[in-house]
Amino acid sequence: MPVTTLDEPLYYFTADLITLDQLDLIFLVLIALIFWTYDKTKGFQLFFLLSLSVSLAHIILLFLPGIFVGQEQLPITHTPVQAVMTFSAFFIPLARNRVELAATLAPVFAISITFLLFTDVPVFSLIGAIGIGGFIVYGFYRSFEWIGGMPDRYVMAFAIVFPAFLTAVIYPYTSYLLHTGYLLGAGIGVSLEFVKVRTSIKKAGFLQRLAAAAAGLAGISAAHIFSPVLFSPFPLPALAQGIALGLWITLIFPLLLVLTGIYDQDGRAEIVEPR
Repeated sequence: MPVTTLDEPLYYFTADLITLDQLDLIFLVLIALIFWTYDKTKGFQLFFLLSLSVSLAHIILLFLPGIFVGQEQLPITHTPVQAVMTFSAFFIPLARNRVELAATLAPVFAISITFLLFTDVPVFSLIGAIGIGGFIVYGFYRSFEWIGGMPDRYVMAFAIVFPAFLTAVIYPYTSYLLHTGYLLGAGIGVSLEFVKVRTSIKKAGFLQRLAAAAAGLAGISAAHIFSPVLFSPFPLPALAQGIALGLWITLIFPLLLVLTGIYDQDGRAEIVEPR
């Protein structure tokens, strides 16, 4: 049944507004703020998990577009909802009470209901996205025991080799390589930052953190605005943009903070903190 004239603008407004590109920019800003002003380890872990989740969603939809439910072929997941679920589920173990837990889950319910009511995304795909996103985070937290016991050099090697493998799997669908670029850039960047740069967030005051956030976000904004000029000359523009932003967040900008004296240096950080 066609939608009415009253409902039609709301349908298209909602469907066009909540895109992966828009969510990606929001998440990138939040992750950068966490990494620069709150906790580098949690910022990197969240960056890695979110980029991994979106990359896996692309792979699933590329190689297993859907399964038949009755007479209809339905997608297994929905990338924006899976991304929101991964981002939100990361904070569930950090919630200290029911109010914080509800606030953590609210974005998942909000975006799921929005897609359910105002778009034609199947319920099956929404449930699959929530399940896959939640399982990725659950697997991450369950792996703390053996990952925490690994030497940092092995963790660093994994953070670099694994994104390269995902890139090879997704290629030649080059438009989907942005998040594998995030993984690769962040993996290289954090490996060097945690060992060589070692910015000290705890020693920074409020004004220092505010200045760092403003300057760092200006760099992200510039990269997005001028991305057609900056990255189009590369053979894989999306991959190049992802690597550049991953390096900016985890290495280049922290190095600038130390060189300019805004942040001090600290002792060696841990990529995986024990719970």
